[in-house]
Amino acid sequence: MFTLIFKAIWLFMPSYTPNNFAVITGGGKPIDFGRDFIDGRRILGDGKTFRGFAGGFAGGMLTGILQYHVEMILGFHFFSSLDFYQALSLFTLLSAGSLLGDMVGSFIKRRLGFERGKKAPLLDQLDFLVFSIILASFHESFYVLYTWQVILVGIVITPLLHRITNFIAYLLRLKDVPW
Repeated sequence: MFTLIFKAIWLFMPSYTPNNFAVITGGGKPIDFGRDFIDGRRILGDGKTFRGFAGGFAGGMLTGILQYHVEMILGFHFFSSLDFYQALSLFTLLSAGSLLGDMVGSFIKRRLGFERGKKAPLLDQLDFLVFSIILASFHESFYVLYTWQVILVGIVITPLLHRITNFIAYLLRLKDVPW
């Protein structure tokens, strides 16, 4: 079981890290340009910025590339079982899916009347992972690496991992709230 949990965490790292990098690199111009949707509420909010998206995407890609090289050195055969360009395209889908999922989650939260930073159980913890899985499922090698067991374990453990990393970011004063 430990091996499966490790494998799930390892394979989802390019999905887990983009939103952390977005928090660190964010700020600046909001993606929604400060505009409201037809319901009179912000489309996404000030927390989704171009700089955060770019930094998050770069961070997710960097994570995947580092993992690929670590696997080559240590002899793992997850991402390194792909050629580098296949792996790079998978990292692109995982990272972009993570960020897009978080944006969709923010859009839904605004529609439901949640203000920025307010807790929305499960939506906050799984939106990024679900979109990451959906986008990456179009990759030719997705189902070789991401078995149904890996996906299930990822979905089960992600809320706990999300809670832990957000609490650490809160302690480091990178987030205003611990969720």
